[in-house]
Amino acid sequence: MKKIALLSAALLLTACATEPGPYEQKLQSNDLLDQDQDGVINERDKCVDTPLKAVTDNDGCALEKNISTTRGVVINFEFDKHVLTTDAKQKVAEFARSIENSPLLSVILIGDTSKKGALEYNRKLALKRIETVKSALLALNVNEDQISQQTFIETKKIPPELQGRETRVIALVEGEQSRVMQMQFDVYNSTI
Repeated sequence: MKKIALLSAALLLTACATEPGPYEQKLQSNDLLDQDQDGVINERDKCVDTPLKAVTDNDGCALEKNISTTRGVVINFEFDKHVLTTDAKQKVAEFARSIENSPLLSVILIGDTSKKGALEYNRKLALKRIETVKSALLALNVNEDQISQQTFIETKKIPPELQGRETRVIALVEGEQSRVMQMQFDVYNSTI
């Protein structure tokens, strides 16, 4: 009985054996490259210009997070003047670039003067300085609805490190700004 079972099994196994067919090479039609190096192949990548080291979703698009921010920049003026210097113009331009495409941010322009002179004269000079900076920001396409103004008399917003009276306008930015999430690795873990 054992011999018959072994013989039957051997016959069945030999009946299943076939010669392999000729090898057919298939052309790769999908683009398997990852040109923007985001970890998603070009075939599936919907965002082809993802920033380097950005955290991406399955479609290759950078993930963003909103960051609450408060920061300030000081725009200095010459004594008893309300005209922007060359350095001040550069600072205003840099400031405008830092908030472009961020409609959730609000800008508070705080006009300031030195302690010298009458209070009312200094208040008017501070307002002129605010208008000068505001006009420059508007010319650089900052939305007017984002801008509010205060003078040194009425404000409580001046950060402690900027306390004191100077010939300047302090431009504060408050609100949430969307930032691309960056991958950060160290020896012990990976965090996003």
